[in-house]
Amino acid sequence: MGNAAKKELKKSACAFLVVFLALVLLTLSGCKADISAYEDQEIRIVGLTDEAFTVTVGDLADMDCTSATAVGTSQKAGTVEAYGPTLQTLAEAYGRSLDEFRSVTFHASDDYDVTLAALTWDSYDVILSVANGSEPLDEYQQPIRLIIPGADSGKWVRMVNEIEFTEPE
Repeated sequence: MGNAAKKELKKSACAFLVVFLALVLLTLSGCKADISAYEDQEIRIVGLTDEAFTVTVGDLADMDCTSATAVGTSQKAGTVEAYGPTLQTLAEAYGRSLDEFRSVTFHASDDYDVTLAALTWDSYDVILSVANGSEPLDEYQQPIRLIIPGADSGKWVRMVNEIEFTEPE
């Protein structure tokens, strides 16, 4: 084998290695849970735009997402590995800022509701969790789960199916 062929082979091997390492890093970066079983479930959004609309779990997963570990204030709440966009990210995706709202209420399919005010989202990340870290949400938590790392876990909500933004009067 001549020098030119050896150089070309070396170049090809290096290129392959670079592509392979890039794919490995993409696979390892972030949290990629298999949410295919519930990615089409819808969450109704009210008050963020002129008309109510729905987003899917998949739509939320496609936004800029964050990962965080949250420790609940009770044994029942436990420790959670939240993964999803923040409430601010959702608002910004529709050209809005949380500064424009007085409160945001999260409605769950089990009729549990939590209302948050600016004090909460100014002090903590409010995560619309689409997965438990690298694991999908359990069925009893779907479609999304509200997690607020560092805040009282009594404000966490599972089975969120509607998010209602309220502007100041």
